[in-house]
Amino acid sequence: MTNDSSRDSDLVHDVGAALSGDEFYLVYQPEIDLHTNGFAGVEALIRWRHATRGVINPPNFIPLLEASGDIVAVGRWALETACYQGAEWHAKGYRFSVAVNTSIQQLRQEGFVKDVKRFVRASRLDPAHLTLEFSYAALEDPGVLSHLGSLHDLGVRLAIDDFSPGRPSFEELAARPIDIVKLERHFVATTSRSPDAAQVIHQLVLEARALNLRVIASGVEDASQSDQLRDEQVDVGQGFHFARPYEVEEIDRFLQDFALFSGRPL
Repeated sequence: MTNDSSRDSDLVHDVGAALSGDEFYLVYQPEIDLHTNGFAGVEALIRWRHATRGVINPPNFIPLLEASGDIVAVGRWALETACYQGAEWHAKGYRFSVAVNTSIQQLRQEGFVKDVKRFVRASRLDPAHLTLEFSYAALEDPGVLSHLGSLHDLGVRLAIDDFSPGRPSFEELAARPIDIVKLERHFVATTSRSPDAAQVIHQLVLEARALNLRVIASGVEDASQSDQLRDEQVDVGQGFHFARPYEVEEIDRFLQDFALFSGRPL
């Protein structure tokens, strides 16, 4: 216990210097169009390459960033980096979305909308190809709601992450500028084992369609899950069944397998 506490204390100290030390980096997990089996986009995910401990995964440092408030600066860096990387892929002829996780602390920031505008303009990334993902709790935060409309007016797509039926309700979403619901991993895993799974997903997709929302399933781990989601008209799948998160060079190689679906000019 003492060793664990000491290690945690060291991480708290180290995380503040990790951004200035260029220890954070992004990986990108592919998202696959379940209607066409084509390449639909990527989600940018933060990793920490610690100077002495090697790669540290998000659950071990994101809470530290949130507690210290450093999540705002790190989130801003991740957003800018993802915009420039997305623009670089688009310059090669690809056309797909780049999703970036956004914390409530970021969304509350007075200058957040200006940051988004600046990054998409400077990088020349079409804002329609940028998706900001955030938790459903953001919809209950008065400091966030005023910014969502501005982001949507800019053309950026907005996604509720870790979505499951009733949290929030589709009635709540109808009053918000939301474009995408992203089904949580646990929900996807649970419904795939339930005899009533098809009906649950079917009803969810119907309600989403009524609001012109796209549905993305995260945590797709096997072919049976993928087939079930496809049968129920879920739009996009993401998970280890399709691909693990890759660094940029690996994504470039991965894209070669999806050239016919990526929008690359012939």
